[in-house]
Amino acid sequence: QDSDYLDTHLLAVPRTITKDFLRAYETLTPMVVPRSAVQVSSDDEFTLYAVTTFKKYSHEFIHKCRESKWTPRDFKYKEGGKEEESKELERVGKEEKKVWGEALRLGRTAWSESVMAWVHVLALRVFVETTTPKLAKKARSSLDKSYSYLGGNAFGRDKKGRVTKDDSAMSADMQAAGHMGDGGEYSPYVCYEFEIL
Repeated sequence: QDSDYLDTHLLAVPRTITKDFLRAYETLTPMVVPRSAVQVSSDDEFTLYAVTTFKKYSHEFIHKCRESKWTPRDFKYKEGGKEEESKELERVGKEEKKVWGEALRLGRTAWSESVMAWVHVLALRVFVETTTPKLAKKARSSLDKSYSYLGGNAFGRDKKGRVTKDDSAMSADMQAAGHMGDGGEYSPYVCYEFEIL
């Protein structure tokens, strides 16, 4: 009940220190109603107590409770609050069922699409990995023929005008000049080789 002079405070007290609480709450501040601690509820970790104090010392009592590691809980009594809470709980339960069904439907759709995309990526990877080693030499020789004019004297031509790879003397000169990199093979175009993991 609402009172002009008294306040009821709900305190969550750890179960390990409930005896200390019952021994000390009356002397924590002045004007605490003696023997007013009533156990409301409890679980594995905390016990909820209701303690009555005079309004004049309510703020000081709450502050001292926090210092003692007793957690004050805000609570305002409302007439008909229990019925309103049960209606709210019923409404939220219905909404949860609706949202659960929609989330399940979206999850199933997204799962199948993501697995399908993953399988496509795996198929592409298998295709690239199986065809690339076979075609690498052919592709490089084709590129060498197409862009040999950019290489200047690096590529020689035979009597029929076909491109031939450079001889070892020319390779040694170009490698000494720093044009052939670490691989020791010259190409008239930029070619980066990388490994797909």
